[in-house]
Amino acid sequence: MRLADWSSSNCYFTKYLQNSNNTTIWYSMESKKTHSIIDMVVLSILLKQPMNAYALAQYVEQNQVTRLVKISTPAIYKSCKRLYEQQHLDGKLRRDGEAPEKMVYTVTEAGNARFVELMQHFASSITPFYFEINSVVYGLEGLDYKPGLELIDTYMSQIKTMQSYLIPHSHETQAKATFASRMIVKQYLMTVEVLVKWIEELREEYIQKHND
Repeated sequence: MRLADWSSSNCYFTKYLQNSNNTTIWYSMESKKTHSIIDMVVLSILLKQPMNAYALAQYVEQNQVTRLVKISTPAIYKSCKRLYEQQHLDGKLRRDGEAPEKMVYTVTEAGNARFVELMQHFASSITPFYFEINSVVYGLEGLDYKPGLELIDTYMSQIKTMQSYLIPHSHETQAKATFASRMIVKQYLMTVEVLVKWIEELREEYIQKHND
């Protein structure tokens, strides 16, 4: 479990916990409330259409939501239970054919207000983000030149492979993708483009540093 502190632009102090399921939950020292990205995603989907937790998990998988945000099937079930207990969701048992009864969730008025609150919170909170490669860069000076260069080349190869996958894939899905999916994929592409340029410059400066 990882704990980090961050002071956001609106000047209140927040902390976040990242657990073993990669579920990120923000905790505001000012409001004493948890702010769960998973809850926000679950509410956003249920606002489109009431469904049970299993159907919700299937929707997330079929629409490749897990590629866009950190969310897992266990986290979805926990979120539904939590939101129901907090009266942000209403639930009715329904049977589909011979299958066992399942709780179908709809968003309550309080849930809609909570959804807006979560959206406002995450839109106004500038959160820290980390690239693991930065730790490698930090440790380069502890390596000899050749092994260090090999590590740089390994990362460069991986990030360029990712870029080569994303570009055609984004074109293929452009027509049928939702607005949110298109914008998030575009964000990924732009980030990867910057990382490719960055690692090329890092490699060049690393070589120059050892040739001086």
